[in-house]
Amino acid sequence: MKEQDIYDVIAEALGLKPGSIIVNDDADTIQEWDSLGFLSILGALEHKFGSKVAAIDDLAAVKSVREIVDIFKREHII
Repeated sequence: MKEQDIYDVIAEALGLKPGSIIVNDDADTIQEWDSLGFLSILGALEHKFGSKVAAIDDLAAVKSVREIVDIFKREHII
């Protein structure tokens, strides 16, 4: 798995075009990243990367793509 996989999962979860998400995006720059969109992101990440994602408490508070990438690197998911 690689960072681009995270971007693609987020884009799909929010109904955006593939390639439209970058590491610097966050809840302020992506209109679709509201509370429901965030739940969609979490569900999609768990579906793509497995149940290990559900056990990461830090994900509940993320507000940016960079935070997700950093957590996934720390947890050795990517």
